[in-house]
Amino acid sequence: MSKATHRALVAGAAIAAILAGSLALTAPQIGPAVAQEAQDPAEPAVTETKPDPNQVVARVNGADVTRQEVLDSATDLPPQIQAQIDLVFPQLLNRYIGLKLLGDKGRAENLAEDPEVKKLMSDYETQAVRQVFVTRYLDKQVTEEAVKARYAKKLEDNPPPEEVRAAHILVKTEDEAKAIIDQLKGGADFAALAKEKSEDKGSGANGGELGWFAKDVMVKEFADAAFAMKPNEFSQAPVKSQFGYHVIKLQERRTQPAPTLDSQREQIRAELSEESVQALVQSLRKDAEVELLTPEAMMPEGQPPAEGQPPAEGQQ
Repeated sequence: MSKATHRALVAGAAIAAILAGSLALTAPQIGPAVAQEAQDPAEPAVTETKPDPNQVVARVNGADVTRQEVLDSATDLPPQIQAQIDLVFPQLLNRYIGLKLLGDKGRAENLAEDPEVKKLMSDYETQAVRQVFVTRYLDKQVTEEAVKARYAKKLEDNPPPEEVRAAHILVKTEDEAKAIIDQLKGGADFAALAKEKSEDKGSGANGGELGWFAKDVMVKEFADAAFAMKPNEFSQAPVKSQFGYHVIKLQERRTQPAPTLDSQREQIRAELSEESVQALVQSLRKDAEVELLTPEAMMPEGQPPAEGQPPAEGQQ
C-alpha cells in the first residue's frame, strides 16, 4: 500500500468517525418513535405522499442542497437505517452538511489540482471503469439461459440419490436381536418394541424412527441391509455394526427431491460470473505483453499457478 493510499484511508476513517456522531442515537430512537406513532385502528388510513427528491432542503454558503443529494450520500449506511430513511433524514442532512463543508474547504485550498488528489481520482476512475466493464460483460455472459443450462448440467452430473425411511431397534447381543425378530414374526408391534427395548433411546422414544437418509449417511453394514429391503419389510436376521445389533424396518423408498432452480440460481450465477471473469483475464493475458521484472514476482519453480490464473512467463 502506498503512503498516499494509507493516508487517504486514515483520513476517510477520521471523517467517518466524526460524522458518525450525527447518527449515533438513531437506532435507539427509532423503535420508541414508531411505537408511539402507531396508528389507532379507528382512525382512517392516511395516504402517504413521497417527498420530491429535487426539493431543496438546505443551503450551505449559498449552494442548494437537494433531498436526493442527501439520500445519495447515505447509500453506504446500514440497511436498517436506509429502511427508515424518513425518520433519520434530519441526521442524514446534518451528516451531509458536514461532508460538504469538508469538501468545500479542501477545494478552497486548491486541492482539486493537488497531485495526491489526482492520483486518488485516477485510482477511483480505474476502479469504476473496471466495475462497469465487468458488470456489463457479465450481463451478456451470465444470462438466464446460461443459468438454466448449468442447472440442467448439474442435475445430469449429480442425479439425486435414492433415499429410504427406516426405523431400527438396537440391542447389545445377537440373541436379543433374534428374540425381537421372532416377536415381530409373531405379530408384535415394531414401534412398541423399539420404545421398550432399543439401546438407541433417541430413536427408540419415537418408535425407532430414523427418518429419511441416503446410503452414504449410515455405517456400511446398516446401509447395505436397509437398502436391500422392500417397504414394510423388517430384517430377517440381526444386522451387526460397530454400535451393536440392529433389527431394521424399511418403511419407504424414494429418489431424493432435486434442488429447485430458484434455490440454486444465485450460487450458479456466482459460479458462472467467476468462471467468465477468469476466462476473460486469461484471454486478455494471452494478447498482452506481461513482463515479471523482480524475483518476488516470479512463481516458484514447479509450483502451479493459482486456480484460474495462467502460468507465469517461461512456465507451462
